[in-house]
Amino acid sequence: MFYFVNDYFVALNSGIEHAEIKRAQLFKHQGVPAKIVTQSYNSMQYANKMRFGLSQDQVINMYDYFQGIVDLIPKANNQPTIATLNLAADYNVLPGHNVSHVYDGDRLVMDVHFMDGTVGQLGCVDHFDQFGKKVLRTLWDYRGFKSREEFYSDNGDLVGRITYNPAGKRVVEEYFALNKDDQLYLSSLQLVNYRQQTLYFTNHTSLFSFFLDELNRLGGDQAAFIADRPGIAYDAVLAMQTKAPKYVSIPTTHTVNPKDQVSADLAGIYANALVKQVNQLTGIIVATEDQKQDLLSWFGGTHSPVPVFAISQIVVPDQIVQAAPVPLAKRHYHEIIVVGHLTKERQTDQVIVAFQQIYELVPDARLLIYGYGDQQNALTEQIKQAGLEDVVFLKGYQPDLRRVYDQAWLYINTSSGDSQPLALGEALSHGVPAIAYRFNYGPAALIQNNVNGYLIENDDISSLAQQMLRVLTDDLQWQTLSHNAYTSMADYSETNVMAKWQFIFK
Repeated sequence: MFYFVNDYFVALNSGIEHAEIKRAQLFKHQGVPAKIVTQSYNSMQYANKMRFGLSQDQVINMYDYFQGIVDLIPKANNQPTIATLNLAADYNVLPGHNVSHVYDGDRLVMDVHFMDGTVGQLGCVDHFDQFGKKVLRTLWDYRGFKSREEFYSDNGDLVGRITYNPAGKRVVEEYFALNKDDQLYLSSLQLVNYRQQTLYFTNHTSLFSFFLDELNRLGGDQAAFIADRPGIAYDAVLAMQTKAPKYVSIPTTHTVNPKDQVSADLAGIYANALVKQVNQLTGIIVATEDQKQDLLSWFGGTHSPVPVFAISQIVVPDQIVQAAPVPLAKRHYHEIIVVGHLTKERQTDQVIVAFQQIYELVPDARLLIYGYGDQQNALTEQIKQAGLEDVVFLKGYQPDLRRVYDQAWLYINTSSGDSQPLALGEALSHGVPAIAYRFNYGPAALIQNNVNGYLIENDDISSLAQQMLRVLTDDLQWQTLSHNAYTSMADYSETNVMAKWQFIFK
């Protein structure tokens, strides 16, 4: 069994989770047992798996495991509603789509929140004291049972958290206190009555590491652990007490300077795993051969303390490889797309500036931006100030973009750095010509100038606009670029990527 270790798996995921999803599906199609492993509590865990097309056995969560609900499936017509709360007869309910307010006379006693994507199914309930302060929150699991209670002090600080199994028995207890600087800290963490004993842990990482050890014991000598998210996933795998192959996957550029991955200082999130505890690892995984060579150079030459392997995060499913090409006539004319996290590093504002330059020449062009992040408000204001509200659209986060790619005319990536841009590979595999800045890592390996797209030097907005205009105004050129985009992704087929994973199978 192969465990891809992460912190969380939620409704809005980052590139790390999307890479894990691709890898999990790859392993499933190849008949190799594998699971995504997560630490954080999530009452929507089951629904999130379904949302991303994962089966019940492809994701395992630490709290689900201790609650004994790994295999629990929601019962039809058994979703808890506000009626489940058995409210006092004299309470008044002010109903709402997302939250209903419950009053005792004119005093608010409860806010009943409903789960996203459901009609009236209990999500969580906030309880208020006579002074209007929240003292208790109860959370309901998507599968239909009260799963957790959170307790609050008069100052609104979280003081306790208890997680339950479906029978209502406590399984994990967490208590919090304020230190001398009035900062909240975890003062007690208990795994209650686990195999007839209560176990105490100093922090969530140690509990997570214990959980990974339990999975390892279940897997015997056939388990391997790949830590995908820096932080708790790295630390938990490195702290495991049982023996197993242990790898860390590097999801971003590895130094503090995206343009210098050889001599710049190592990014702090990697210091513990790649320097202090590197001897605990079986190997290091990066997404591209270029990053592998740069990391080896950073270590001081052709050798590193442990082996470094280059394995693509991009995986083109067989069904995409075998699908018929989508011709120009069936696509949305002059539709440009951007896909990715809306952060400063993605430099999506530069795409909007370039689009503004070509819009007067291609008045039917449209720019669709898919993703979420802290730059959403700034981008919204930029679009408004440029007067582009009718032609530039922030489309939000969508878990499945296959139809979007099949309709798109052109894909743009203006990131300043990335380990390997997943969306760029996805766009090319759907026959979408791509224009990208030349950054570490990925675009140079995916794009050939004037073959399947164009590479632009970072921050060269003028050249970006020129190449966008070139693709949008030459249909014959687009046909050539699109054909080559399809064929250029052959190296990223399931068979070829799986072959790179063979080092773990030995």
